Amino acid sequence: MHRLSQLLHRQVPSLPPADWEREAPSATALRRDIAVALGFYLLALLMLELVLSLTETGKSAERPLAFALLAALILPLMFRRRWPITMMLISSAAFLIGSSPATATIVMQFCAQLAYFLGLYTAVAWARNRRGLWTAMALVLLSMAVWLVLSFFTGDLYSAANRLLVENPMGSIPEELALPLYSFLINVLFFGGAIFLGLTSWSNSYAKSLVLVQAARIAAQAEELAERAVNAERLRIARELHDVIAHHIASVGVQASAARLVQDRDPAQAIELMRGIESSARSAVAETRSLLGVLREQSPQDPGTGNSAARAPEPSLAALPGLLEQNAAHGLGVQLSTDEHAPDFFASLAPGLSLALYRICGEALANVRRHSTARAATLALRSGTDAQGSWVEVEVTDEGAPRPDSAGSGFGLRGIRERAALHHGLVEIGPRTPRGWRTRARLRLPGSPEGN
Repeated sequence: MHRLSQLLHRQVPSLPPADWEREAPSATALRRDIAVALGFYLLALLMLELVLSLTETGKSAERPLAFALLAALILPLMFRRRWPITMMLISSAAFLIGSSPATATIVMQFCAQLAYFLGLYTAVAWARNRRGLWTAMALVLLSMAVWLVLSFFTGDLYSAANRLLVENPMGSIPEELALPLYSFLINVLFFGGAIFLGLTSWSNSYAKSLVLVQAARIAAQAEELAERAVNAERLRIARELHDVIAHHIASVGVQASAARLVQDRDPAQAIELMRGIESSARSAVAETRSLLGVLREQSPQDPGTGNSAARAPEPSLAALPGLLEQNAAHGLGVQLSTDEHAPDFFASLAPGLSLALYRICGEALANVRRHSTARAATLALRSGTDAQGSWVEVEVTDEGAPRPDSAGSGFGLRGIRERAALHHGLVEIGPRTPRGWRTRARLRLPGSPEGN
């Protein structure tokens, strides 16, 4: 039987491997089996009483024997998933014993037949020892075949067959073969159906376990990719801020050298240079504080670990016209509006802050192109002051609908939030009413208190 099982696995690749074991049922499922079996036994007793009420006295087993036989057939279902093979053997023994002429009417009842069918099905569906299962199943099938042959040709079934013979049968099959063939097909359907459904449940459980393993693997890989993307974005921001801070330090050095040279000849010019040093130093300190918020995790796969001198100069808000032209070339018209609370305020922004605003604009417009049906968008730049200091705001809006099958990874929106967090910013991203999308980020200037 074990060789037959191995051959079956080779011929049907969808079946689980021969050494695979189904996960054991939970404690809740095992307790539910006990409750269901007890309820089913009470139902069987009720149906037995109904049958006895329709049976002539002396033509059926007495109640104590009938109750015991039904208990042997049904109560093993309480432990059908805990010890499936043992429970199948107990039910099979009870079925064979109850098939004697005195108790045949008991085992042929619907509840008894259904209970035995469930026992066979559960053994195939839940047995973890597959070799033991097929050995026990072979024993059960052989025993049932022998019982059927012996009871039919040597017992009451043969007499019943003779009584059923008629002189002019309507069927085309000889009457001597009709009853044995009918009994054979009924048993094939009974046992074959239980085995087939059990194998189907066992295979489905294997497929479900594979799906769960694959889903866990995909989730782990997605989390790893997201972490890599965040780290790469943080590292890129750190490099950009490093360039800005290096600019401030270089400016401090140049102005300090100039102040030293002109200190004796032109004290007023030296004082002005000192003020420039103070301004550059304050900006550098503010940028450094933002830089400390970056978790700088160097990745060996990062392509930017080469020579930084080969990189192009970092853009700023002054490069917005070029960004708008790029979007227009990709089919997205962008209307730019600016609202400064002070003249030339945007031009005076620190390089790091200006770079962050430029990157946020680019990512927000890229999201419109990728995920919206809109062919036009509005880019608004605003600035102002409040009780917490100066702020600058960028807002990108559109009136399109979400593009079907265009769900992104979320890394771009995460990058916007990361950049805003470096400058104590506030980000609002979401749909508009009645339709469209809005991306809004308000960033604080260096030296301003943290935003809400």
